[in-house]
Amino acid sequence: MAAGMRATIWCGLLAPTLAWADAPTTREYAIELYDGAALGNAATIAMGGAAVANAIGSAGTLVNPSAMAVRPTTDTDAWSWDYHLDAVSSSLSSDVDNNGRSDAHVGGTSALTAGLGIRYHDWALAVTGTYQTAPLVGSTVPIGAGAAQRDVALDGQTTRSIVSLSKYVPQIDVAFGASLDLAKFEITPDCSDAGCDTLFAISAGGVGLGATWMPSLTNVRVGSSLRSTFRGGQVDANARGCDPMDCLGYVLPRTVVSPWRFASGIAYRWADTAWNQLVGGLFRDERSLTVVADLVVTGASTDAFGLEDFGLHELHATGRHVAVSPRAGAELEWLPGRLRVRAGSYWEPARFDDVNGRVHATFGVEGRVFEVHLLGLRRGRITLTGDVARRYSNVGVSVGFWH
Repeated sequence: MAAGMRATIWCGLLAPTLAWADAPTTREYAIELYDGAALGNAATIAMGGAAVANAIGSAGTLVNPSAMAVRPTTDTDAWSWDYHLDAVSSSLSSDVDNNGRSDAHVGGTSALTAGLGIRYHDWALAVTGTYQTAPLVGSTVPIGAGAAQRDVALDGQTTRSIVSLSKYVPQIDVAFGASLDLAKFEITPDCSDAGCDTLFAISAGGVGLGATWMPSLTNVRVGSSLRSTFRGGQVDANARGCDPMDCLGYVLPRTVVSPWRFASGIAYRWADTAWNQLVGGLFRDERSLTVVADLVVTGASTDAFGLEDFGLHELHATGRHVAVSPRAGAELEWLPGRLRVRAGSYWEPARFDDVNGRVHATFGVEGRVFEVHLLGLRRGRITLTGDVARRYSNVGVSVGFWH
């Protein structure tokens, strides 16, 4: 939901009172998939979405393809592995993608991300997946026949897979990474009937590059990442066998697009010992304060429109300008080895010309909950996180390893 085709897929929460634009009459337009709000693992959200320089492990590959090659500072083995599982919900929001529609409220918006990574010496491989779903409020299609026919609401769903290969180069203290991103976007009636086939689906792909500089025996890290534009190919409406110019009343788009994104960031850690060193042992339990700051730049989409408005048979122009989002956050390991607290903030720039941007406040807490012998002694943790802004709230829970 940090990393990839997200926030616009989360849209469609609200029924409109005004017609914002004319209904499409041709297929020569695109639906934009854009993530303006901070999405990703719980720690990233809680620290204001700033994670490019501090990305680590399988979850870090959502924002920086080099993350799996960045070792935890206690990892001195020839090989290691990592996993993550995170869920977030924006069901309390009234305007998830900040498109200005906030005249009604419904729940149901959610995202799940999970990943697994393995490192052997200085090489690392990670596979991460995300699944997102959101109702397109006010958007229905007829299901059934005769007296059994009824209108059923639509859901927008996206499945994204990221495969990243990364390598740490100790001579220059830099981890490099590259990723292949594959995504499938579809709009499906929200029901379990056999006749509730997908309205349409479209697949897209792109690539990503990333790097993290960790100068030895210092307390600073610098990172950057670049994700290419995603632009889908042929729209598949064969599940219903309908005419793309009139598929249950919808004029289907020619394509979907997710704009390119460049991010650069810096992280600094205060503690009794220098950050960038392998210290050995099982865990690095010491009181520390880490601050992070990112600048995220997202490209324009010259022919794109919002997803919610498509669901309402309207076109609302989006992404006509480059968007810039400054982000910052901090993490305090308050009780070494047991408790961490996080806070942050970021600016969500305006993506729609007639809607202003908004400031977000983020927060989180992470606690150690158990220890288990699983290929060595490991600590489990539970993390709670939140993100609030005007007409927006996002809460989540995460389970994983304590690093």
